[in-house]
Amino acid sequence: MDDKCTATRPWQIFSSSTLKLIAVVSMFIDHFGLSIVYWSHDVDIVRYYQLCRDIGRIAFPIYCFLLVEGFFYTRSRVRYAANLLLFGLLSEIPFNLVLGASVWLPGYQNVFFTLLCGLLAIWGMEKAREKHLLLMVPVAAAGMGAAYLLHTDYDFRGVLLIVILYLFHALPVLRFICGVLCLSWEWKAIFAWIPITLYNGERGWMKGPVIKYAFYIFYPAHLLLLAYLRYRLFRI
Repeated sequence: MDDKCTATRPWQIFSSSTLKLIAVVSMFIDHFGLSIVYWSHDVDIVRYYQLCRDIGRIAFPIYCFLLVEGFFYTRSRVRYAANLLLFGLLSEIPFNLVLGASVWLPGYQNVFFTLLCGLLAIWGMEKAREKHLLLMVPVAAAGMGAAYLLHTDYDFRGVLLIVILYLFHALPVLRFICGVLCLSWEWKAIFAWIPITLYNGERGWMKGPVIKYAFYIFYPAHLLLLAYLRYRLFRI
């Protein structure tokens, strides 16, 4: 992605680096509430569980937004998809440990697989559009169906959001309206549009492969950490 943006407003102050940081922090708070706060025996602590989950709702829409941005600007979509698949596989056991306290949880797959289904869906839609506009519909449906059948985190609704962000990528007002409607089932996630609206189209300070893969690694790493802490604290 170019570091220069030609169509920003003075109030658009967030780079993709800032959005990533917001998503990571909110996601960690969400998972901390799920894996630690929820199991606390202290009533004064447990009451913060829902607050942690509510804060975490903004993470997924931001990740979807960044996925679509990456789709348009990445140098290799094949590598992008391969990274999502690789870290989806690496994250599955940590994800299972946090969600089900077990290494095997076949009925629920981590969010990397949702993002992968979304990426493949919009990639296929782009190819389908070259032949006929209406062919984009079954391709999008296939992506949503795959997420539903695989029982991925946010399932078909997550892929639908990615499709909407792709379709209205160049139309920010319609992107906002349709994105909000798409998130109506989880209305607290709508607040993700505040940082997204402040996005200025710049990459920001997070550059280079080390930082790039650090964000991929953070997902399984923080899940493992939380699973370990929960076991040490509550033997769960």
